[in-house]
Amino acid sequence: MPAPLKFIESTPDLPAEADVVVIGGGVIGSFTSYYLAQRGLKVALVEKGVVGGEQSSRNWGWCRQQNRDERELPLATKALDLWEQFGLESGQETGFRRCGLFYVSNDGEELATWAKWGEYARSIGVKTRMLNSQEATEKGGFTRQVWKGGVHSQMDGIADPGLAVPAVARAVMALGGTVHQACAARGIETTGGAVSAVVTERGTIRTKLVIHAGGAWASSFMRQLGVRFPQATVRQSILAVGTGHMSLPDAFYGDSMSITRRGDGSHALAYSGRAKVDLTLQFLRFQKQFLPMFKQRWKKVSPGGLQGL
Repeated sequence: MPAPLKFIESTPDLPAEADVVVIGGGVIGSFTSYYLAQRGLKVALVEKGVVGGEQSSRNWGWCRQQNRDERELPLATKALDLWEQFGLESGQETGFRRCGLFYVSNDGEELATWAKWGEYARSIGVKTRMLNSQEATEKGGFTRQVWKGGVHSQMDGIADPGLAVPAVARAVMALGGTVHQACAARGIETTGGAVSAVVTERGTIRTKLVIHAGGAWASSFMRQLGVRFPQATVRQSILAVGTGHMSLPDAFYGDSMSITRRGDGSHALAYSGRAKVDLTLQFLRFQKQFLPMFKQRWKKVSPGGLQGL
């Protein structure tokens, strides 16, 4: 089922050349194009479907520092600032707001992990607070169960997956960049060992710089260029539901399900931290790199079908 998404018009003509070609019109590719265009570079963004049409519009929409790996936490903090700044400087609406995120749990080990993480996070300026049983149960009242505890990350927030990427793509075009949908990149040409062009299904763009932001497709694309890019993917179901007059938090994580308020008033509903792993050729190719991680999380992953084989 397609995700709710705001569609945009593509740039009519493919440019003959560009300073940079960005492959992939998701969150990463669109924001990359925006900041390059902001620096005065001639940017062409190519997307095989529609901007934001895949994982970037089918996610929870959480913009968080909470429970991040310590190595990526400074980047997450900066990203939140950039989300806020983008709306102010571009005038585009992404649905971003710092509404705070609530996590609850009945797992003592999980709560202890959150508490330990919070000690480090607060030492570098991240605002996060543990919740006692009464607070967690009150916040998760709609679940009709008692919770041992939880955590509230006050400065984290959400963006609307249906609005965000199209908004960024419009901002790219406002800065003079071009956006090309239904325009898959087929390959990269080189001259003398250096990038010289990107071949798309609608023509060739001469360029000396390519940025690949193709998400789950990155590894297979790079493989045709002789570049080994280890990548693992998982699948998770998510749906948008109307909640009527029920009062629900903007963003809530429980032990079995998570919810997020969307811009149209509905809520996204998903399994918390659970996913399926498809036994594809790519999975087998990179199993040495990723099996240890999947073994650590085996309670929350299960074998999928053969999608993507």
